[in-house]
Amino acid sequence: MRTNWSAPRLATGVALATWAATFWFVIADDRVPYYFSARTTWLAAAGAVTLTAACVARLVSARAPRAEPITWKHVRTLVVLVLPAAAIVSLPPAALGSFAAARRSGAPNGTYLSIDGRGPSDGDVSWLDIFELTYSGRLEHLAARAGETSSFTGFVTRSSGDAAGEFRLNRFMISCCPGDAVHIQLRIVGAPPDRLQTDDWVRVTGRIYPIGEEVVVDATKLERVDRPEHPYLDTR
Repeated sequence: MRTNWSAPRLATGVALATWAATFWFVIADDRVPYYFSARTTWLAAAGAVTLTAACVARLVSARAPRAEPITWKHVRTLVVLVLPAAAIVSLPPAALGSFAAARRSGAPNGTYLSIDGRGPSDGDVSWLDIFELTYSGRLEHLAARAGETSSFTGFVTRSSGDAAGEFRLNRFMISCCPGDAVHIQLRIVGAPPDRLQTDDWVRVTGRIYPIGEEVVVDATKLERVDRPEHPYLDTR
């Protein structure tokens, strides 16, 4: 008895196999931090296993009572689904940088996190402290820490109004993945002029001062660093 196959089911199985392989590749190549927060890295393994199982199930069920041809509409849909996976595998991993920082807005005050009303944590003021105080509309709580020294690691951008020796230090906070990333920024003053390029990663140590709706860091030390293994910071 002749076995008939459903071309659309086979094609769908290939698309699922492509995405399953992409998830396994992301895991094997240590790219998970570029696509998931530290709290949601388990989604990579879950996606790999689920897509692998779905692929096997689709291919097993590809037999049909009669041959089913594939249409161009189905082909176009599958190509659109597979192209992002091909891009992830073929292109080097890249974290959100200056391009995204210039176009992504921050979270409206009080809408991104459940804030418990506390001030900044003990010890050095952190990115997370500034993030929470900024987006909860309580940046004035940082006034008691003005003049204290803290260190921050981020990537460089510049604004048209920045003077010589000034730049913006940036980081993205994510809850699940880069799709929900929220931008946070510091204004750095007192830095050596023209030493840094846009998207360079640096560690800045200096005295912090909340001024209006932004935080200024008067740099006392600046050093270039490699992009962190986890380029995004997680919310609490």
